[in-house]
Amino acid sequence: MSKTAALLLTVSLCSTLGGQTNQPQKDPTRLTNTRVLAKYVGTFPCRNGLLRQLLQLPSVRKTLDGDYQAYQGHVKLSGCGAIGRRDGFLLMDVSQLHVGGYSSLMFIRLSDGAVFLFWLKSSVVDKQWSFYGQRPIPAVVSQDVESELNQKWGHVARFSVHGDNVEIQLNDSK
Repeated sequence: MSKTAALLLTVSLCSTLGGQTNQPQKDPTRLTNTRVLAKYVGTFPCRNGLLRQLLQLPSVRKTLDGDYQAYQGHVKLSGCGAIGRRDGFLLMDVSQLHVGGYSSLMFIRLSDGAVFLFWLKSSVVDKQWSFYGQRPIPAVVSQDVESELNQKWGHVARFSVHGDNVEIQLNDSK
């Protein structure tokens, strides 16, 4: 084997091994409730196994009630952003990419672990959505849902959110 080929093989092996160790690893910590998620702000719950664990918690199952299985199907087709912290809540965006909708935003109140979820179950044009969680929906959750949706989908529609009511006004296609 030539020196160049041996060098390329060595670099390739080192890169591969290095890449494996740099990949996100599943966190061995087992989620027991939603409040412990605060220490994972900035991590990606789809990559580190937290989203899968989160969906198994009784509080999340109860929040989604009859739509739990359907939401699990949505999650299987989705990616997610990093866990964020805003105004006393953790925020997780779990959405399908490049399909014109099919987005969800999960909020976890830091003070008591309560779960609130907005789910756009269709394309933006079809306007099928649901809010889940205790009522009334906190104003900060409604405001953040409106802001996130307008940022994500403002080129398609204008979203107006008041409590658990969402109005979707499609943009003119002119």
